[in-house]
Amino acid sequence: MKRWYLPAIAPSSKKRVDRQPRANAPRVPSVGHQNPRVLFTSPECRVVVLDLRSGERMGDHHVRERAVVQVLSGRVSIEAAAKTVECEAGTLVTFDPGERHALRGLEDARLLLMLAPWPAVGHNAASEAPHDQYLPVNATVEPIDDSR
Repeated sequence: MKRWYLPAIAPSSKKRVDRQPRANAPRVPSVGHQNPRVLFTSPECRVVVLDLRSGERMGDHHVRERAVVQVLSGRVSIEAAAKTVECEAGTLVTFDPGERHALRGLEDARLLLMLAPWPAVGHNAASEAPHDQYLPVNATVEPIDDSR
């Protein structure tokens, strides 16, 4: 068993260079714009925590995997299929693979995102060499150590 206490996870990190290749690209602390923190990755799924600040927007996008988003804290608005809904802490939303959607922070929010299966067929660019995505050392948040 592995477990994490999600409210205690530090703010996310950012790659040093935009679009730097490889899952283990060097990262530095982010100022302002937040990026996902990977908690767990296996062939079945990837689980990440994402902080979205009030007013910050993740524009129209899609992923090749099924996406499940849980609002852990704060509030966000989510737009999909020409419909916009406001979601507060405790809300769970799912998106089909390829379904377009956008998010906007109505308050500072923390989201839990699960992508399954990971990575889906076509996730990596044709020009990108296959690489181990099961444990990206630069983005993993360590689980709680129960051995103490």
